[in-house]
Amino acid sequence: MAIKKILVAVDGSDGADRALSMAQAIAAPSAETHVDLVYVVPIPLLDDNQAANFKSILDMMVADGRDLLAEAREKVPEIADRTDTLIITGTNPATEIIKLIEKGEYDLMVIGSRGLSGIKAYLGSVSHKVLNGSNASVLIAK
Repeated sequence: MAIKKILVAVDGSDGADRALSMAQAIAAPSAETHVDLVYVVPIPLLDDNQAANFKSILDMMVADGRDLLAEAREKVPEIADRTDTLIITGTNPATEIIKLIEKGEYDLMVIGSRGLSGIKAYLGSVSHKVLNGSNASVLIAK
């Protein structure tokens, strides 16, 4: 099976950097492989009054996400011309990534692992949730 479309989750962590490197290694040999880099801006559940006050903070978080994605794109020079960046928002990053995978019809999701272990990894790991909830192949960079 040829991999034509890869999604890479980016969050500025060492695991995300390893995921970027892996995605570049997979995509570089084939000029037909496209890579999307995604950053999820986490939004807490808020009532209407809190949401109004949160807007300026959200704007800053989105701007930070754009900067992070631009830096990530610079880290994959071999495939930068076939790479797009996406910012999505949501209360649960794993759920938002899974929705994007389904909508975007990706062949492969590459995501970093932060190295959590035990119950903490099971309950809180975005990569674990994406692995178990995705209909695409998932590569976890450790």
